[in-house]
Amino acid sequence: MAQLWSLKGLSWRELAKRTGRKSWDDEVFGQAAGLAFYYFLSLFPVLLLLLILFDKLAGTGSNLRDTLLGAFQQILPRGASALMAKTVAELNAGAVIGAGAVAAGLGSAWGALNGTWAMMTGLNKAYEVKEERPWWKVLSVALGLTIALGIMGLVALWAMLYGSRAWETLDRNFGIHTHSTFPFRVTQWSVTAILLLFSFALLYRFGPNLKDRRWQWSIPGAVVAATLWVASALLFRVYENHFSSQRIYGGLNAVVSVLLWLYITGAAIFIGGEANSEIEKAATEAHRADVGGSVEKRSGGEGNPNH
Repeated sequence: MAQLWSLKGLSWRELAKRTGRKSWDDEVFGQAAGLAFYYFLSLFPVLLLLLILFDKLAGTGSNLRDTLLGAFQQILPRGASALMAKTVAELNAGAVIGAGAVAAGLGSAWGALNGTWAMMTGLNKAYEVKEERPWWKVLSVALGLTIALGIMGLVALWAMLYGSRAWETLDRNFGIHTHSTFPFRVTQWSVTAILLLFSFALLYRFGPNLKDRRWQWSIPGAVVAATLWVASALLFRVYENHFSSQRIYGGLNAVVSVLLWLYITGAAIFIGGEANSEIEKAATEAHRADVGGSVEKRSGGEGNPNH
């Protein structure tokens, strides 16, 4: 278990310095902008597909919809969450059948797959490996990661919904006052944080073209990415709520907020990958200093063992 958190001799300060320098060299923020574009294009078709799914779930569909809107309010700035709520209200899932549903599915699949593909390309650059997998394997990995991330998003929604119901049941049966929701919120967001960490670790383990895949190489970067994402998203939310860019972008301010939030998410993911790569380099340097040790380096290039 300790190996999962090993920095291979690096201090957190040294890791931060190396990661920052390498992130700048690899143009992480430019890559994050491209990622934000693709995921923005897929966001609204995905929302429509979710509403179609919720429409079919007569028992819990409306509750899941409300939970989704509540999640938007908690993680997005005020203007962006209002835009998402307005969009959800305007999308008529019941009217989208046949060709409309197919178009929504194709649009969401195109945007999400391209976004995941761009993420895999950026992680290859972070790990300094070339993409040597055949196109069908890259496509299958991108599809698998997209589906896995989507499933974990739905699991998080269900956890938030049924966690809330469980708290209400405890309140009714054991007299726990509804205003004392702090323990429930901590538990709810702890589960969400675990899912977030696992999502990032999954991307780092299977996204780049790496020959040796072990969880110990993925967890530290996942922690870095999740921490950066939470801190940046909270700061951005505070900024937008108190120092809005309404005077600059006018009616487009909410759209810009969504794009910037996606941009922050992409940057956090790539920086986490850079951190993992720097830990790998430190392990290689340690091995060179101690030739008698076991080889720790995780090599890239599945098709070429000498890569």
